[in-house]
Amino acid sequence: MARTVLSKKRLTEMKRTNIGRVVIFCEGKTEKYYFDYFAEIIRESKYTQVEVVLETAGGNAKTVLDFANAYISKEENNRAFSSYCKYLAYDCDSPPDIQAVVRDSVSYELLISNYLFETWLLMHFEEVDTKLTKRQTYVKLSEHIRNSYRKGRRGIIREIIQNGEIVKAIDNARRLEEGYESEGKSVFSDIKNMNPYTSVYKLVEQFMAEIS
Repeated sequence: MARTVLSKKRLTEMKRTNIGRVVIFCEGKTEKYYFDYFAEIIRESKYTQVEVVLETAGGNAKTVLDFANAYISKEENNRAFSSYCKYLAYDCDSPPDIQAVVRDSVSYELLISNYLFETWLLMHFEEVDTKLTKRQTYVKLSEHIRNSYRKGRRGIIREIIQNGEIVKAIDNARRLEEGYESEGKSVFSDIKNMNPYTSVYKLVEQFMAEIS
């Protein structure tokens, strides 16, 4: 498996932390395949355990949140994942009350993207600093890969990770977030006005440090 690693310079620039045990609840297969790529590399680490849980393909932010709450509330799961850092990965394209869903997700670390998870994927190839429709995002992604972009394809996700530039994606996402912060905006009150946006970079940067 080809691996993308951080340079020594980049590792010294970022705060190196042990991410420990992580469980990620995902909205669809696209997100699951993306996080699985890194999980497969680092699962054998002595200190790190990454579990990626797929809610349902075709779900939305609310169904992911509800699923995660129900999943963790089960005694056996609560016990098994009590020491894990719990993440939710979902898009902000639905439901209409997405802001309420984000506010209700405060018990989790959020890996959310506005408008789509593909916003984050596109950042692997180019800066994304203007609002794009779903179709525009897919068209742009298709320009960077061998075939037209289609959701939920493990091979396409692997191609994007291996041929794109993850460090540039991280930098792009961080700049966007810092810009919103300078305007006093927060995902817990202003997510609809934060497009494009993604917080996926926060965990991916730690994954990259783990495997570098």
